[in-house]
Amino acid sequence: MPVTHAIVNIRLLLVVCGIVVQYAAPVCAQFPAQAAPRLWRSTEGQAFNATLLSFDGTTAVFKMANGQRAQAAAAKLSAEDQAFLADWQKKQPIKVVLPDVVGVETANVKAETVSEDPVKEQFVYRTQHFELESEGKFNQTLLREVGRNFEATYELVKALPWGIDPKPSGSYFKARLFKTKEGYYSAGAPANSGGVYMSRNDTFYVPFENIGVKVVGKSYAKDDDFRYDTMVHELTHQMMHFWLPALPQWVAEGTAEYTSNLPLRTGKFRVSAAKNGLKDYTEFLKKRAVGGMPEPYPLEKLFRVSNEEWGEILGSDPSMSRRLYFTSYLLVYYFMHLDGKGDGERFARYFREIGDLRSANPRLDEKAAEQALNILLDGRSQAELMKQIRSAYAKLGIRL
Repeated sequence: MPVTHAIVNIRLLLVVCGIVVQYAAPVCAQFPAQAAPRLWRSTEGQAFNATLLSFDGTTAVFKMANGQRAQAAAAKLSAEDQAFLADWQKKQPIKVVLPDVVGVETANVKAETVSEDPVKEQFVYRTQHFELESEGKFNQTLLREVGRNFEATYELVKALPWGIDPKPSGSYFKARLFKTKEGYYSAGAPANSGGVYMSRNDTFYVPFENIGVKVVGKSYAKDDDFRYDTMVHELTHQMMHFWLPALPQWVAEGTAEYTSNLPLRTGKFRVSAAKNGLKDYTEFLKKRAVGGMPEPYPLEKLFRVSNEEWGEILGSDPSMSRRLYFTSYLLVYYFMHLDGKGDGERFARYFREIGDLRSANPRLDEKAAEQALNILLDGRSQAELMKQIRSAYAKLGIRL
Protein backbone atom coordinates (compact mmCIF):
# COMPACT_ATOMS: atom_id res chain seq x y z
CA MET A 1 0.00 0.00 0.00
CA PRO A 2 1.64 3.28 -1.05
CA VAL A 3 2.35 5.97 1.53
CA THR A 4 0.67 9.33 0.76
CA HIS A 5 1.92 11.78 3.36
CA ALA A 6 0.31 9.80 6.15
CA ILE A 7 0.23 11.41 9.58
CA VAL A 8 1.16 9.66 12.78
CA ASN A 9 -1.57 10.73 15.21
CA ILE A 10 0.84 11.72 17.95
CA ARG A 11 1.42 15.29 19.12
CA LEU A 12 4.12 16.02 21.66
CA LEU A 13 3.79 19.28 23.50
CA LEU A 14 7.24 20.58 24.26
CA VAL A 15 8.70 23.84 25.49
CA VAL A 16 11.61 25.19 23.49
CA CYS A 17 13.20 28.38 24.82
CA GLY A 18 9.98 29.29 26.60
CA ILE A 19 7.78 28.81 23.47
CA VAL A 20 5.08 26.17 23.51
CA VAL A 21 5.48 24.17 20.31
CA GLN A 22 3.80 21.10 18.88
CA TYR A 23 5.63 18.40 17.02
CA ALA A 24 3.61 16.75 14.30
CA ALA A 25 4.02 14.99 11.02
CA PRO A 26 2.57 16.86 8.02
CA VAL A 27 -1.15 16.46 7.30
CA CYS A 28 -1.29 15.99 3.52
CA ALA A 29 0.24 19.45 3.17
CA GLN A 30 2.32 20.92 0.41
CA PHE A 31 4.81 23.30 2.00
CA PRO A 32 6.16 26.32 0.07
CA ALA A 33 9.85 26.80 -0.57
CA GLN A 34 11.85 26.75 2.64
CA ALA A 35 13.58 29.84 3.96
CA ALA A 36 17.19 29.64 5.03
CA PRO A 37 17.89 28.52 8.62
CA ARG A 38 17.97 31.47 11.00
CA LEU A 39 18.04 32.42 14.65
CA TRP A 40 14.61 33.01 16.15
CA ARG A 41 13.79 34.69 19.45
CA SER A 42 10.79 34.47 21.71
CA THR A 43 9.11 37.49 23.28
CA GLU A 44 11.06 36.51 26.41
CA GLY A 45 14.37 36.78 24.58
CA GLN A 46 15.23 33.07 24.38
CA ALA A 47 16.72 31.94 21.07
CA PHE A 48 16.56 28.83 18.89
CA ASN A 49 17.79 27.88 15.43
CA ALA A 50 15.25 26.60 12.91
CA THR A 51 14.15 26.64 9.29
CA LEU A 52 10.74 28.12 8.52
CA LEU A 53 8.55 25.68 6.56
CA SER A 54 5.20 27.46 6.52
CA PHE A 55 3.21 30.29 8.05
CA ASP A 56 -0.56 30.79 7.81
CA GLY A 57 -0.73 34.22 9.43
CA THR A 58 -1.08 32.84 12.94
CA THR A 59 1.13 29.78 13.36
CA ALA A 60 4.65 29.17 12.08
CA VAL A 61 5.87 25.64 11.31
CA PHE A 62 9.61 25.00 11.68
CA LYS A 63 12.16 22.34 10.94
CA MET A 64 14.33 22.17 14.05
CA ALA A 65 18.06 21.49 14.10
CA ASN A 66 17.38 17.83 15.01
CA GLY A 67 15.22 17.42 11.89
CA GLN A 68 11.89 17.31 13.67
CA ARG A 69 9.01 19.67 12.93
CA ALA A 70 7.64 22.13 15.46
CA GLN A 71 5.07 24.88 15.41
CA ALA A 72 4.67 28.09 17.41
CA ALA A 73 2.24 30.98 17.54
CA ALA A 74 3.63 34.08 15.84
CA ALA A 75 2.53 36.15 18.85
CA LYS A 76 5.12 34.26 20.95
CA LEU A 77 7.96 35.43 18.70
CA SER A 78 9.89 38.69 18.72
CA ALA A 79 8.69 41.73 16.75
CA GLU A 80 11.59 41.24 14.32
CA ASP A 81 10.58 37.63 13.74
CA GLN A 82 6.93 38.58 13.27
CA ALA A 83 7.97 41.12 10.63
CA PHE A 84 10.06 38.43 8.93
CA LEU A 85 7.06 36.07 8.91
CA ALA A 86 4.76 38.72 7.43
CA ASP A 87 7.26 39.53 4.68
CA TRP A 88 7.86 35.83 3.97
CA GLN A 89 4.13 35.16 3.69
CA LYS A 90 3.65 37.97 1.17
CA LYS A 91 6.23 36.40 -1.11
CA GLN A 92 4.60 32.96 -1.19
CA PRO A 93 2.53 31.87 -4.19
CA ILE A 94 -1.21 32.42 -3.87
CA LYS A 95 -3.32 29.62 -5.25
CA VAL A 96 -6.27 31.21 -7.01
CA VAL A 97 -9.27 29.04 -7.81
CA LEU A 98 -11.94 30.81 -9.81
CA PRO A 99 -15.49 29.55 -9.37
CA ASP A 100 -17.28 28.17 -12.42
CA VAL A 101 -20.77 29.42 -11.61
CA VAL A 102 -21.81 31.74 -8.77
CA GLY A 103 -25.34 32.74 -7.89
CA VAL A 104 -28.56 31.91 -6.11
CA GLU A 105 -31.71 29.94 -6.78
CA THR A 106 -34.80 32.13 -7.08
CA ALA A 107 -36.77 29.82 -4.78
CA ASN A 108 -34.11 30.24 -2.07
CA VAL A 109 -34.23 34.04 -2.04
CA LYS A 110 -35.91 35.06 1.20
CA ALA A 111 -38.10 38.09 0.56
CA GLU A 112 -40.26 39.82 3.13
CA THR A 113 -42.46 42.89 3.23
CA VAL A 114 -41.40 45.42 5.86
CA SER A 115 -43.98 48.12 5.21
CA GLU A 116 -46.41 49.32 2.52
CA ASP A 117 -47.80 52.82 2.06
CA PRO A 118 -49.72 53.10 -1.24
CA VAL A 119 -50.56 56.77 -0.63
CA LYS A 120 -46.89 57.77 -0.36
CA GLU A 121 -45.90 55.13 -2.93
CA GLN A 122 -43.40 53.75 -0.47
CA PHE A 123 -42.96 49.99 -0.19
CA VAL A 124 -40.08 48.50 1.78
CA TYR A 125 -38.88 44.95 1.17
CA ARG A 126 -35.97 42.86 2.42
CA THR A 127 -33.95 39.97 1.10
CA GLN A 128 -31.08 38.26 2.93
CA HIS A 129 -28.67 41.16 2.49
CA PHE A 130 -30.69 44.01 0.95
CA GLU A 131 -33.39 46.45 1.97
CA LEU A 132 -35.28 47.75 -1.06
CA GLU A 133 -37.38 50.91 -0.89
CA SER A 134 -39.68 50.82 -3.92
CA GLU A 135 -42.17 53.26 -5.42
CA GLY A 136 -44.31 50.33 -6.55
CA LYS A 137 -45.77 47.26 -4.90
CA PHE A 138 -44.22 43.95 -5.93
CA ASN A 139 -45.84 40.58 -5.46
CA GLN A 140 -43.76 37.87 -3.81
CA THR A 141 -42.76 36.17 -7.05
CA LEU A 142 -41.56 39.38 -8.70
CA LEU A 143 -39.74 40.45 -5.54
CA ARG A 144 -37.80 37.19 -5.40
CA GLU A 145 -36.89 37.53 -9.08
CA VAL A 146 -35.66 41.09 -8.53
CA GLY A 147 -33.87 40.12 -5.33
CA ARG A 148 -32.06 37.17 -6.89
CA ASN A 149 -29.82 39.37 -9.06
CA PHE A 150 -29.00 41.57 -6.08
CA GLU A 151 -28.16 38.52 -3.99
CA ALA A 152 -26.28 36.89 -6.88
CA THR A 153 -24.04 39.96 -7.20
CA TYR A 154 -23.34 39.81 -3.47
CA GLU A 155 -22.33 36.15 -3.80
CA LEU A 156 -20.21 36.89 -6.89
CA VAL A 157 -18.12 39.66 -5.33
CA LYS A 158 -17.64 37.53 -2.22
CA ALA A 159 -16.53 34.50 -4.27
CA LEU A 160 -14.03 36.28 -6.54
CA PRO A 161 -10.38 36.09 -5.39
CA TRP A 162 -10.14 39.72 -4.32
CA GLY A 163 -10.58 39.09 -0.62
CA ILE A 164 -13.74 41.19 -0.44
CA ASP A 165 -16.19 40.32 2.34
CA PRO A 166 -19.13 42.60 1.48
CA LYS A 167 -20.47 44.46 4.50
CA PRO A 168 -23.20 47.13 4.58
CA SER A 169 -22.71 50.25 6.67
CA GLY A 170 -25.90 49.30 8.56
CA SER A 171 -27.88 46.09 8.87
CA TYR A 172 -28.63 45.84 5.12
CA PHE A 173 -27.39 47.13 1.80
CA LYS A 174 -29.87 49.83 0.80
CA ALA A 175 -31.49 50.37 -2.61
CA ARG A 176 -34.09 52.85 -3.84
CA LEU A 177 -36.19 51.70 -6.79
CA PHE A 178 -37.98 54.29 -8.95
CA LYS A 179 -40.95 53.78 -11.27
CA THR A 180 -39.69 56.35 -13.77
CA LYS A 181 -36.40 57.84 -14.83
CA GLU A 182 -37.81 61.28 -14.04
CA GLY A 183 -38.29 60.28 -10.42
CA TYR A 184 -34.84 58.71 -10.39
CA TYR A 185 -33.22 61.92 -11.63
CA SER A 186 -35.28 64.07 -9.26
CA ALA A 187 -33.85 62.06 -6.35
CA GLY A 188 -30.36 63.23 -7.28
CA ALA A 189 -29.11 60.62 -9.74
CA PRO A 190 -26.68 61.87 -12.41
CA ALA A 191 -28.15 62.85 -15.76
CA ASN A 192 -27.98 60.16 -18.45
CA SER A 193 -27.19 57.43 -15.93
CA GLY A 194 -29.13 54.17 -15.70
CA GLY A 195 -28.24 53.46 -12.10
CA VAL A 196 -25.86 54.89 -9.52
CA TYR A 197 -24.28 53.90 -6.25
CA MET A 198 -24.33 56.86 -3.85
CA SER A 199 -21.38 56.25 -1.55
CA ARG A 200 -22.31 59.18 0.69
CA ASN A 201 -25.37 57.30 1.95
CA ASP A 202 -24.35 53.78 0.86
CA THR A 203 -27.46 53.42 -1.33
CA PHE A 204 -28.02 52.11 -4.84
CA TYR A 205 -30.48 54.20 -6.91
CA VAL A 206 -32.06 52.62 -9.98
CA PRO A 207 -35.21 52.95 -12.11
CA PHE A 208 -37.45 49.91 -12.47
CA GLU A 209 -36.47 49.27 -16.08
CA ASN A 210 -32.84 48.67 -15.10
CA ILE A 211 -33.64 45.96 -12.56
CA GLY A 212 -35.81 43.99 -14.97
CA VAL A 213 -39.21 45.39 -13.97
CA LYS A 214 -41.67 46.93 -16.41
CA VAL A 215 -44.94 48.72 -15.75
CA VAL A 216 -47.99 46.92 -17.15
CA GLY A 217 -51.07 49.05 -16.54
CA LYS A 218 -51.27 49.53 -12.78
CA SER A 219 -49.12 46.53 -11.92
CA TYR A 220 -45.56 45.37 -12.53
CA ALA A 221 -44.07 42.43 -14.36
CA LYS A 222 -40.69 40.89 -15.07
CA ASP A 223 -38.94 42.15 -18.18
CA ASP A 224 -36.91 39.31 -19.68
CA ASP A 225 -35.15 41.58 -22.18
CA PHE A 226 -33.57 44.08 -19.82
CA ARG A 227 -29.81 44.72 -19.68
CA TYR A 228 -28.37 43.92 -16.27
CA ASP A 229 -24.89 45.39 -16.74
CA THR A 230 -25.54 48.80 -15.14
CA MET A 231 -27.21 47.16 -12.16
CA VAL A 232 -24.34 44.71 -11.57
CA HIS A 233 -21.73 47.45 -12.08
CA GLU A 234 -23.22 49.72 -9.41
CA LEU A 235 -23.98 46.88 -7.01
CA THR A 236 -20.34 45.83 -7.27
CA HIS A 237 -19.35 49.30 -6.08
CA GLN A 238 -21.77 48.91 -3.20
CA MET A 239 -20.31 45.51 -2.25
CA MET A 240 -16.83 47.10 -2.23
CA HIS A 241 -17.94 50.20 -0.28
CA PHE A 242 -15.26 50.02 2.42
CA TRP A 243 -12.52 49.29 -0.14
CA LEU A 244 -13.30 52.15 -2.51
CA PRO A 245 -11.28 54.86 -0.66
CA ALA A 246 -8.17 52.68 -0.90
CA LEU A 247 -8.53 51.62 -4.54
CA PRO A 248 -7.34 53.65 -7.52
CA GLN A 249 -10.24 54.60 -9.75
CA TRP A 250 -9.18 52.26 -12.57
CA VAL A 251 -9.41 49.27 -10.22
CA ALA A 252 -12.78 50.35 -8.76
CA GLU A 253 -14.28 50.85 -12.22
CA GLY A 254 -12.44 47.98 -13.88
CA THR A 255 -13.66 45.41 -11.36
CA ALA A 256 -17.24 46.71 -11.72
CA GLU A 257 -16.97 46.48 -15.51
CA TYR A 258 -15.56 42.98 -15.16
CA THR A 259 -18.48 41.71 -13.05
CA SER A 260 -21.07 43.49 -15.19
CA ASN A 261 -19.80 41.72 -18.32
CA LEU A 262 -19.90 38.22 -16.87
CA PRO A 263 -22.78 36.23 -18.39
CA LEU A 264 -25.76 36.27 -16.00
CA ARG A 265 -28.84 34.11 -16.36
CA THR A 266 -31.61 33.38 -13.86
CA GLY A 267 -29.53 34.53 -10.92
CA LYS A 268 -26.28 32.78 -11.85
CA PHE A 269 -23.02 34.30 -13.10
CA ARG A 270 -20.87 32.11 -15.36
CA VAL A 271 -17.36 33.15 -14.35
CA SER A 272 -15.92 30.40 -16.54
CA ALA A 273 -17.49 32.17 -19.54
CA ALA A 274 -15.81 35.51 -18.83
CA LYS A 275 -14.24 35.42 -22.30
CA ASN A 276 -17.70 35.35 -23.88
CA GLY A 277 -18.62 38.50 -21.99
CA LEU A 278 -15.39 40.16 -23.07
CA LYS A 279 -15.98 39.39 -26.75
CA ASP A 280 -19.61 40.55 -26.58
CA TYR A 281 -18.38 43.79 -25.03
CA THR A 282 -15.72 44.46 -27.66
CA GLU A 283 -18.10 43.54 -30.50
CA PHE A 284 -20.67 45.95 -29.10
CA LEU A 285 -18.07 48.74 -29.10
CA LYS A 286 -16.97 47.96 -32.65
CA LYS A 287 -20.46 47.91 -34.12
CA ARG A 288 -22.53 50.29 -32.00
CA ALA A 289 -20.35 52.73 -30.11
CA VAL A 290 -19.61 56.14 -31.60
CA GLY A 291 -16.11 55.92 -33.03
CA GLY A 292 -15.95 52.14 -32.57
CA MET A 293 -13.65 50.45 -30.11
CA PRO A 294 -11.51 53.15 -28.47
CA GLU A 295 -7.75 53.29 -28.20
CA PRO A 296 -6.57 52.18 -24.74
CA TYR A 297 -5.90 55.04 -22.36
CA PRO A 298 -2.15 55.51 -21.69
CA LEU A 299 -1.21 53.44 -18.64
CA GLU A 300 1.22 56.04 -17.32
CA LYS A 301 -1.74 58.42 -17.06
CA LEU A 302 -4.43 55.92 -16.06
CA PHE A 303 -2.50 54.62 -13.07
CA ARG A 304 -2.34 58.16 -11.68
CA VAL A 305 -5.85 59.46 -12.40
CA SER A 306 -7.39 60.60 -9.12
CA ASN A 307 -11.08 60.28 -8.28
CA GLU A 308 -11.49 64.00 -8.83
CA GLU A 309 -9.74 63.92 -12.21
CA TRP A 310 -11.84 60.92 -13.24
CA GLY A 311 -15.01 62.85 -12.44
CA GLU A 312 -13.81 65.87 -14.39
CA ILE A 313 -13.09 63.73 -17.46
CA LEU A 314 -16.53 62.10 -17.27
CA GLY A 315 -18.20 65.49 -17.17
CA SER A 316 -16.19 67.10 -19.95
CA ASP A 317 -15.29 64.48 -22.57
CA PRO A 318 -17.55 61.45 -23.24
CA SER A 319 -15.10 59.89 -25.70
CA MET A 320 -12.27 60.09 -23.17
CA SER A 321 -14.45 58.63 -20.41
CA ARG A 322 -15.24 55.69 -22.69
CA ARG A 323 -11.51 55.10 -23.06
CA LEU A 324 -11.09 55.16 -19.26
CA TYR A 325 -13.74 52.50 -18.64
CA PHE A 326 -12.63 50.41 -21.60
CA THR A 327 -8.99 50.35 -20.51
CA SER A 328 -9.87 49.70 -16.88
CA TYR A 329 -11.91 46.66 -17.90
CA LEU A 330 -9.15 45.43 -20.21
CA LEU A 331 -6.65 45.66 -17.36
CA VAL A 332 -8.79 43.81 -14.83
CA TYR A 333 -9.66 41.07 -17.34
CA TYR A 334 -5.97 40.79 -18.28
CA PHE A 335 -4.82 40.48 -14.66
CA MET A 336 -7.61 38.00 -13.92
CA HIS A 337 -7.15 35.68 -16.92
CA LEU A 338 -4.16 36.49 -19.12
CA ASP A 339 -1.26 37.72 -16.99
CA GLY A 340 1.51 35.34 -15.98
CA LYS A 341 0.11 31.82 -15.79
CA GLY A 342 -3.40 33.12 -16.39
CA ASP A 343 -4.46 32.29 -12.83
CA GLY A 344 -5.04 35.81 -11.44
CA GLU A 345 -2.26 35.34 -8.87
CA ARG A 346 -0.76 38.82 -9.18
CA PHE A 347 -4.18 40.47 -8.94
CA ALA A 348 -5.03 38.45 -5.82
CA ARG A 349 -1.67 39.43 -4.32
CA TYR A 350 -2.35 43.06 -5.20
CA PHE A 351 -5.67 43.02 -3.33
CA ARG A 352 -4.02 41.37 -0.35
CA GLU A 353 -1.45 44.16 -0.27
CA ILE A 354 -4.18 46.81 -0.53
CA GLY A 355 -5.99 45.09 2.33
CA ASP A 356 -2.88 45.20 4.51
CA LEU A 357 -2.22 48.84 3.67
CA ARG A 358 -5.80 50.02 4.22
CA SER A 359 -5.82 48.46 7.69
CA ALA A 360 -3.30 51.17 8.60
CA ASN A 361 -4.86 53.94 6.49
CA PRO A 362 -8.25 53.68 4.73
CA ARG A 363 -7.01 56.11 2.06
CA LEU A 364 -3.74 55.13 0.45
CA ASP A 365 -1.18 57.85 -0.11
CA GLU A 366 0.84 58.03 -3.32
CA LYS A 367 3.73 56.01 -1.91
CA ALA A 368 1.46 53.18 -0.71
CA ALA A 369 -0.44 53.13 -3.99
CA GLU A 370 2.83 52.82 -5.93
CA GLN A 371 3.98 50.05 -3.60
CA ALA A 372 0.84 48.06 -4.39
CA LEU A 373 1.03 48.82 -8.13
CA ASN A 374 4.55 47.40 -8.27
CA ILE A 375 3.05 43.98 -7.46
CA LEU A 376 1.12 44.12 -10.74
CA LEU A 377 4.02 45.53 -12.73
CA ASP A 378 6.35 42.89 -11.27
CA GLY A 379 9.45 44.57 -12.67
CA ARG A 380 7.84 45.54 -15.98
CA SER A 381 7.71 49.10 -17.20
CA GLN A 382 4.29 50.43 -18.15
CA ALA A 383 5.31 50.29 -21.81
CA GLU A 384 6.38 46.65 -21.45
CA LEU A 385 3.12 45.81 -19.68
CA MET A 386 1.08 47.44 -22.45
CA LYS A 387 3.01 45.48 -25.06
CA GLN A 388 2.21 42.23 -23.24
CA ILE A 389 -1.44 43.24 -22.92
CA ARG A 390 -1.74 43.92 -26.66
CA SER A 391 -0.08 40.59 -27.45
CA ALA A 392 -2.36 38.65 -25.08
CA TYR A 393 -5.51 40.21 -26.51
CA ALA A 394 -4.30 39.68 -30.09
CA LYS A 395 -4.28 35.94 -29.34
CA LEU A 396 -7.97 36.27 -28.47
CA GLY A 397 -8.62 38.01 -31.77
CA ILE A 398 -8.95 41.46 -30.16
CA ARG A 399 -6.69 44.07 -31.77
CA LEU A 400 -5.96 47.02 -29.52
